[in-house]
Amino acid sequence: MSLLHARISHWAFWEDRDEHAVLKSGASGHIAVPIDGMNNANLARSLKPAWRRRLDLYGRAAAEVLGHTIRDGDNPHIVFASRHGNIDRTLKLLHQVATNETLSPADFSMSVHNALVGVASINWSITQSHTAISAGNDSLIAALTETLCQLTSEDGPVILCYVDLPLPDIYDDNDPDDISGTALAIRFDQPTEPEGEMFRFDPIADHDPAVQPHRQARAIAACLGTPSKTGLNLPGKSGGWAMQPHG
Repeated sequence: MSLLHARISHWAFWEDRDEHAVLKSGASGHIAVPIDGMNNANLARSLKPAWRRRLDLYGRAAAEVLGHTIRDGDNPHIVFASRHGNIDRTLKLLHQVATNETLSPADFSMSVHNALVGVASINWSITQSHTAISAGNDSLIAALTETLCQLTSEDGPVILCYVDLPLPDIYDDNDPDDISGTALAIRFDQPTEPEGEMFRFDPIADHDPAVQPHRQARAIAACLGTPSKTGLNLPGKSGGWAMQPHG
């Protein structure tokens, strides 16, 4: 398979570890200073208030990083990925069903896996297609694969947006000890675009049965946030990608 090339012009990464929420973002040739205190109350300020009020932490974290990769007058394709989607809302709905309560219409509509992208599309007037992916712990790898494939067949930019929060207490035995709230957005532009740093993506056969997407997102952000870019291998359960600066 031939190597795939793309320019990364904007990115943003939010992480909440041990109740310490930090946002990092960058653009081509510029790395922003990390912003502390990016909790639920401070996220997604770029959304219109009517839409922002409908989002919980999951949606606001995703909207925050997505907003850092969208340009004025933009109309990008979006690849949205999450292991479980907004499982807090889903669990709340299941509890309402089990106790014969009336289902919350807001929770029902916003529990749909790609609901956040619908909100973003309206807020930023995006009319291009979007793709929603859920592939367990391979969700970020699957989203990167889809993003690169779309970039070869579409003219415009493709934005990858990945978000996950720790599982609710009832399921927390299924999460690793170092799990954190994570949201990552990366803007992939065509190699012919003048803006952005060029990267080469090479498929690899490396397998990682214990792959964890929050660690991969953290590694990608660290790679993009370092002035002297170095390569990064991103193995999944059935293969992955080598990400290398190019040119």
